[in-house]
Amino acid sequence: MNGARVNYKQLMIKDLQDLYQAESEQERLMPQLISRLSNDELRSAIQQHLDETQQHVLRLQQVLEMAGTGPGGDGELTTGVQGLVSEAYKKLEQVQDPTLRDLAAIAEMQKLEHYEIACYGTARAMARTAGLDAAGRLLQATLDEEEGTDKRLTDVALPIHKQAAEQDSTIEH
Repeated sequence: MNGARVNYKQLMIKDLQDLYQAESEQERLMPQLISRLSNDELRSAIQQHLDETQQHVLRLQQVLEMAGTGPGGDGELTTGVQGLVSEAYKKLEQVQDPTLRDLAAIAEMQKLEHYEIACYGTARAMARTAGLDAAGRLLQATLDEEEGTDKRLTDVALPIHKQAAEQDSTIEH
């Protein structure tokens, strides 16, 4: 974008390409995350989301084609996604207790999910406004899955929180 005038479609395409990069990076992160988790239900939830993420990448390719371009872009992650992914990797290394690592993984995944939910909502609105109704439907399908993952992670987290609190005798009641 480099200071040049940007039109609506260019802004939409740049946002879609950034989202494509974010999904691709998350696709690389999740297998490493899964291998470090102790809770079977959490592993299953993240594996399900990894499967969905692979579909999200394909959908974004379709949407970008509908917009007349491809994933392209500069191949760089946005600063926000870089920070979220970096923090997730760091927490995986720092937190040694398996239950607490599971909670840290949930927190980091939900940060990424909330970022994606915001991005997909905006991308859907832009696609619809640009007259790309089919693209808007694809983006809505992905938005629905991202919201479902966020809810599932919240549900999975509740018993893990209880387990961690019971393990930690330093918590005052």
